[in-house]
Parts: sequence; C-alpha cells; structure tokens
Amino acid sequence: MVVSSMKDQANAVDSKRKNRSSQQGSPIRAAANKGATRLEEKAPFSFRRLASLVPIWFVQSTFVVALLILSGWGLQQVRWGWPVEQVEIEGEFRYWQAEELATQLLWVKEQNFFSLDVRQVKYELEQLALIKSVQVKKVWPETLVVKFKEDIPVAIWNQLTLLNPKGEELVLPSSFDAEGLPRLFGPEQKTEQVMRQFQRFQSRLSAVDAVMVSLTMNTVGSWQVELENGWMIRLGRQQLEKRLERLIELLKILPQEKVAVVDLRYGKGAAIQWLPV
Repeated sequence: MVVSSMKDQANAVDSKRKNRSSQQGSPIRAAANKGATRLEEKAPFSFRRLASLVPIWFVQSTFVVALLILSGWGLQQVRWGWPVEQVEIEGEFRYWQAEELATQLLWVKEQNFFSLDVRQVKYELEQLALIKSVQVKKVWPETLVVKFKEDIPVAIWNQLTLLNPKGEELVLPSSFDAEGLPRLFGPEQKTEQVMRQFQRFQSRLSAVDAVMVSLTMNTVGSWQVELENGWMIRLGRQQLEKRLERLIELLKILPQEKVAVVDLRYGKGAAIQWLPV
C-alpha cells in the first residue's frame, strides 16, 4: 500500500511539470502563428462578372427606355429638324429667268425636308405661265432639285391666250411680249383645228417666202388669211388645197405692193382688189 501511494505522488509531480512546460511554450507558438498569417490573392476585375450580377429585368428596362427616348428624338427631328436649305433650278429658259423662278420657291425653304410634299410643289409650279412640266426631287440631306420645261408659244389665240404647237391654250402673261407671233381667231373648242390649218398653210406658203400674220376661221368654217406683205386672202370653205395653189401662183406674178385683197372663192379664178393709187 505504501509503495502504491509513492508511485501515485511521483506521477502527479510529473504531470504538473508537463503542464508547466506546455503553458510556457504555448505563447511562443501563438505568437509565431499570429505573425505568419498568409494573405489571400484578390480576383481581377471582370465586366462579365459584373454583368452577371445585374438583373436581366434591369437591362431590358434600360434598353426599352433608351429606345423610347431615341424614337422621340427622331420624331422631333422628322417634324421640325432638317429644313430645306438649298433649291437647285435646272432647265433651258426662253421666257422665264432662273431668278424669277427662284422667287416662286422661297416658301419651300421654310419646310421640313422629310415632310415636304414634292407633288404639291410640282402642282403649284406647273400653274405658272408658259411652264409645260416640272420635275421635283429631294437630295439628301437638305436640297430640293427642280427641273423646268417651258412651253413654246407659237401664236396668239383670240387676243386672249397663247397657243403651243399642239393647239393647247397657254396663259398670256401681262408682261409677255407677243410681238411677232401670228394671230389666230376662231370659235371656242376649235384651237387644235385652227392650229393644224395654220401649220399646213404656212408650210405651203414658205415655198414662195410668204409669211402668215393672221388666220381666221368664222362660225361657218370659212377661212381668211392675212399675209405679211399686206394681202388679205379669202379662201372660203371648200377646195382649200387647190385655192392655196392658185394663191402661190399669184404671189409669183402679181406686184405685191399693189394688191389689197385676193378672193379665191371661185371655181378657177380669183378676184383681185387693188390698192388705191
């Protein structure tokens, strides 16, 4: 029993020594562990990683709002922006001047390039006197090109209007100089017929250098011609080609400065009225 007790005391002493040595060594190890803490490496910045964090509904909403803003801005530009800054006039002009036509287009420069109706511009310009046709087109970004084609007046109709080679009536401008144009007279709705007859007669008379200054068709269809040399020619209604041939022969043989009237309304001859001596 005594031996067992001494062994127990010896074991207790050894146990206390081990506890002291472990307590003395632990601060050193703790300090060593604290000073050797390893730093973790940070991951590099990535837009893809950032984008993955943004909710898809936010991206879609932002896109829709931006699209609406851009659409509204675009509509405002279409309505109010991009005015017509330049008007180009093209064509060959005999009666109009390019500057005069430009004044007719001043209102266009107040219009929006996109909303300007070229058909309306064409219609208004074709109402101008002696304008036969107009072509209008837009050239991006701010130019309007207008091509004019003038009508050619060849005669005066009933002292009120002009006629083109097809017998179509044209507006007679107040400032138009009609001197030198032949005068044609006849019933309304007969402009084309009178023009065709004028062209036919003049073509034949050109062979003897005779020039018509007037052609009249009365209500019963009888024709009368006035020449530049002062002759008044009565052709009647029938056998116009034969009577015109007789007139050509008379122009070759008669003294032109002495004749006043030539009446060809006879079967084979002519009645001559001479100027007073």
